[in-house]
Amino acid sequence: MKVVFGDGTGILSGKFSEIVYCYSRRYGYTYVRKRVYPTLSTVNEAIGTKSANIWRLNPSEAFKNDSRSYVAVYDTMRKYCRTPLRAWSCLFTKLMYALEDVNPEVDLRTINRDYIYAHDLPCISIKKAVEARLLPAVKGYETLDHEL
Repeated sequence: MKVVFGDGTGILSGKFSEIVYCYSRRYGYTYVRKRVYPTLSTVNEAIGTKSANIWRLNPSEAFKNDSRSYVAVYDTMRKYCRTPLRAWSCLFTKLMYALEDVNPEVDLRTINRDYIYAHDLPCISIKKAVEARLLPAVKGYETLDHEL
């Protein structure tokens, strides 16, 4: 839910009671959501383990810049306006989970750089990921070939 402040209050973000305010610098608006703490389960533990392992891959700066370029084009496409990526980290997470969906032998809890390069997985670069249909094609994706 978008929030409009009537008293001239500028940017507001943070927690207040049962509400969380979030400000988006890119889009220039504040939105609000109900503060909900999830009930912990084995699924939460599995997702946490996968996320921690994904970020241990430590992508290169060139790969991050390619991801930023991809996100900038992706977010301007009318087809994807309802599901923007907003940041390179969102794209990286989406890419890795798409890889796991397509290749059942890939386990994000144990994946590492050596495994990715040894099996020539398509998550090595944005270009290869688009060509393998892990990510939708955007204009100029052919130049985004820097490796993980």
